[in-house]
Amino acid sequence: MNNEIYFYAIVLLVMYGYFYLEASNHEKNLRKLPLRIHVNGTRGKSSVTRLIAAGLGAGGYKVVGKTTGTEAKMIFPDGSEQYIKRKGPANIIENISVIKQAVACGANAIVVECMAINPELQKFCESRLIKSHIGVITNIRADHEDVMGDGLEKIAMALSNTIPENGKLVTTQEARTLLEPVIGGTEMFAVAGEQLDATYLQDFGYEIIPDNVAIALRVCELAGVDVVVAIDGMRKATADAGNLTITELMVSNKRVTIVNALAANDPESTLWLWNHCMPLEGRAVVLLNCRSDRQYRTAQLCKMLSSVHKGSFVVAGDRDFASSLLKKLCKESGEIYCLSDKPKFSELESIIEKCSEDRIIIFAAGNMKGLPQEFMGNLSGG
Repeated sequence: MNNEIYFYAIVLLVMYGYFYLEASNHEKNLRKLPLRIHVNGTRGKSSVTRLIAAGLGAGGYKVVGKTTGTEAKMIFPDGSEQYIKRKGPANIIENISVIKQAVACGANAIVVECMAINPELQKFCESRLIKSHIGVITNIRADHEDVMGDGLEKIAMALSNTIPENGKLVTTQEARTLLEPVIGGTEMFAVAGEQLDATYLQDFGYEIIPDNVAIALRVCELAGVDVVVAIDGMRKATADAGNLTITELMVSNKRVTIVNALAANDPESTLWLWNHCMPLEGRAVVLLNCRSDRQYRTAQLCKMLSSVHKGSFVVAGDRDFASSLLKKLCKESGEIYCLSDKPKFSELESIIEKCSEDRIIIFAAGNMKGLPQEFMGNLSGG
């Protein structure tokens, strides 16, 4: 019995020693990165992470970026990218190895997208793993309410867990009001995309959100990078895989524009993109891909989209639930088409062929999950 107690005591001591050494090494690595930036928010985290990293790089920083949205990737100072290999579900502890890799490649700055949703894990990410100098909250919108709480005030409280202690926070003027009650002593900088010089939003090779650019520019400015230098670097940044894309193609002699807004899977973001991207001319068709484990989100999107769109819907994913809702909501609208379990892009082309108009705009919304690679590639112009 005594031998068994001694054995377990030794095991516990070894485990304690290992974790103590790991924590000590992580602290040393953090100190070797004099600029650490933690990006949180409801939407746009990956895009903002990439923009900030590119702007800092143009300003002379040797910076590593880490995204964890549509694609979990590390972005190195030379612009090369590497997928983060995971043996199981995403785990916040992977940030320890991310910091270690950044130090190993000689970086002096790191921009990390927050990968946690649970408020306690968000706090652990900031207070133990990142310890940022500059925090970012891109926006505060109704999403993940089952975890972060019901209502924007509770979501703001959850997202505030990544605000750096004695650091700086960059957010939007829209989010500022929600964050002021929970900001503490942190200095807050609020920006607005519509106030940017219009020339800063030109010459990007992909669709950009003005607020995202404004946030990234303010972060770079706080880090000592001239805005003209930073914006030049941002224009050269690679777009995130979940970035909004607008693709033009010809199908059966019809000119088809596909607005891929699938990554914006909350109603507020989707509505903003609808108002921003949809032209007045041409026949509009909504492609709605729905997750069976997010029926509350499907209901919200169906209600919102049916209020602004009176044309046809093409439904994928959780088809029965979504089409049933749409039939109740869209009594005066066009037809509702359902794609197969693993849809091919040719199914969408067949629906396009049935349209009598020569000019068609397809607005893709909902979620990326469940759509085959071939289908997604065609939606994004790949």
